[in-house]
Amino acid sequence: MQVVLDDYVSGASFATDLVNTSPRVWVEAGDALPDSQTLHDLLDEHGLSPDALTNGRGPTSGELADVQGLREEIRSVLDAPTAGELVDRTHQLLQAVPHHVRLTPDSQNGYRWNAVPDNTIDLAGELTLLIGYSLLGTLRTLGYERFRPCASPTCNGVFVDTSRGGRRRYCMPALCGNRINVANHRQRQRRT
Repeated sequence: MQVVLDDYVSGASFATDLVNTSPRVWVEAGDALPDSQTLHDLLDEHGLSPDALTNGRGPTSGELADVQGLREEIRSVLDAPTAGELVDRTHQLLQAVPHHVRLTPDSQNGYRWNAVPDNTIDLAGELTLLIGYSLLGTLRTLGYERFRPCASPTCNGVFVDTSRGGRRRYCMPALCGNRINVANHRQRQRRT
């Protein structure tokens, strides 16, 4: 899988969803990435077709364990206290995957920068390239303030806000945001 360096949104979105499967976030429910099928579904949900999973092969239990490990490394990057620390942690992550950056032709008769593995790499390595360059692209394009903790007082999630307005507040708006909205609605109802 070649990683297009100017498309940071899809990788940042995947990073957010991957990190928020952690039992660190889902304290009561536990790990939201408990098995290989769930990982396969997450990749599919994001339209990702890693080369490591050729011919429709699903992830193995070993690949699941590697991606769960990557998930914790990505969380460390997202928890970086400064932009410089975020860059340093991301660079360390990317150095673990042998790759090079290449300018390649695109379908519109132009060129795009791609991160290309030096040889065949595993699933976690491919996802490392995708996420690492996406986080650096988000930082460069949108700024460090787009890396945030969830605003819900009952959530330990983090996210990368790639929305146009940059006003996202929750790691999982449909879940965390909805919980806050319901709680606020109930509080208003009690007052009346």
